[in-house]
Amino acid sequence: MNQIGAALQAKSRMGRHQVASVRHESKLKVGVISVSAVALWVAALVLFMAGFDFLMDMGGRGPGDYNFGDLLMMRMLNILALAVFFMLVFSNTLICFSTMYRSKEVVYLLQAPITFEHFFYARFVECALFSSWSLAYLGSPLIIAYGVTTEVSPVFYVAAFVFFLPFIVIPAALGCMITMVAVWVFPRLKTSVLVALGILLIGAFFLYIASIIRGAQVTDDTLRQWLSASARAQSPFLPSTWAADGVLMAAHYEVGHPLFYFALLVTNALMALRVAGAMSSVLFYPGWSFLMGQDRQRIKKARGPLAWVDSVLSRLPNPYHPLSIKDVKLFWRDPTQWTQFVIFFGIMGVYIANLRNTSATFEKEIWRSWVASLNVGAVSLILATLTSRFVFPLISLEGRRFWILGLAPLTFGQLVWQKFWLSVSCTSVFTVGLALLSGYMLELAPIYYALTVYSVVLTNLGLSGLAVGLGTLYPTFSEDNPARIVSGMGGTLNLLLSIGYITIVVAAQVIVLQWRLIEGFENSPAFYYALSGAIMVITSASALCVYLPMRLGLRNLQAMEF
Repeated sequence: MNQIGAALQAKSRMGRHQVASVRHESKLKVGVISVSAVALWVAALVLFMAGFDFLMDMGGRGPGDYNFGDLLMMRMLNILALAVFFMLVFSNTLICFSTMYRSKEVVYLLQAPITFEHFFYARFVECALFSSWSLAYLGSPLIIAYGVTTEVSPVFYVAAFVFFLPFIVIPAALGCMITMVAVWVFPRLKTSVLVALGILLIGAFFLYIASIIRGAQVTDDTLRQWLSASARAQSPFLPSTWAADGVLMAAHYEVGHPLFYFALLVTNALMALRVAGAMSSVLFYPGWSFLMGQDRQRIKKARGPLAWVDSVLSRLPNPYHPLSIKDVKLFWRDPTQWTQFVIFFGIMGVYIANLRNTSATFEKEIWRSWVASLNVGAVSLILATLTSRFVFPLISLEGRRFWILGLAPLTFGQLVWQKFWLSVSCTSVFTVGLALLSGYMLELAPIYYALTVYSVVLTNLGLSGLAVGLGTLYPTFSEDNPARIVSGMGGTLNLLLSIGYITIVVAAQVIVLQWRLIEGFENSPAFYYALSGAIMVITSASALCVYLPMRLGLRNLQAMEF
């Protein structure tokens, strides 16, 4: 057996054992997660089908091979493929860093008789699979909905699967190349150069937002502007165009063009993988070695931003002060975490920048209330992603040294509640600020403004309670990679329950506000009674999401042996 095959076989055996260990889990937990996963997939299918039906109706269903609805659908599929491509590049960049540089297995694999290039290929398979499984899970209902709505042939589904495999290899290889270059270059740069680069990136970001605000004017020529902008996503030099056009042409029983696009994808995927492998033989070990040396030097130093954070948090009483400092330092020292944090709120910044145009577009109050409710949903979903990704693993990241905390002068209750309040205080700064800013830019009525901010404040409490409580109820002390901790059964359950909780909060707000705007209430007191009921539903759901998971998690922690 060759070197790559031996590494992959070992990893495959570990994966099979992990799947087999599910039989030792609680049947109730496995059942709840399985049913929730299926329900989420079905809900996504129904939602996509409704959206595609709307686009087809708006485009005008009629005879002929194509109509305007088909044009809209094809443009949307190309835009989606391009967005997925860049998301996969970003995802693989982060996953490659944690898999190739931060995993404990790397130290042992580098001592084995394996070349750096073969080591890269073995880890590359793990990166590609780990970054693409969620795309296959959430992308399959979209593909099925598109096929059913447009009534394409069964060849469409086969082509979508065949094109998917080489398509995911290209962004995975690009992400790994970006990671290797960044790890090799950035530790060697001086702090002043890094600060200058950061300032340039932030300036470019705000210039981009300003250009969006100036350029997105509402005119009668909106359709032509949209068609012109969407045409840019169909560049013949983009792999997303090759995949989307190849699948669409195969669905109409064309042979020559789909085969050409498939060959183009395969050859570029193999070339990108070969180039990444050649780069790994030159860049990987110097970057990894230098990174390990930087970690040792960083431990000895106590200056810089972390020292400033230490002075700010020093006003907290013990034991909350040292615990909070430890969590902040662990977060700051792992670029795979804080870069995702910055990207999430960068996306929200672009979203907020476009709300000014939205307020000019939707002048009627009924549309403003819709946007206000959807705004709560958008901020809450970003918050759920953050708590699932960063807060859920906090207890598990204490690792095998958790028994040391049992000897410290603190209770498990203090430990768990410290994680909760740290999560609430950090996320509230961003999410409540976004809620205040978005409400101001939408020029919401006072009642909508107050309800929006109140809902976001409570979702900070509810989602933090779910993440910390379930992270304590289902800890994984044997794993030090936060991404792997989150991908377990407990992390999946946390994400599903978070989505359900957000649905309750947004639905309670939408029902009351929309019912008022269509004059469903006979008088003003009836509306305020209904509004009070909605506030009670939101408050009760939030309290339940804090109390029940935290209580169950703390009870489980106290019953464990370390």
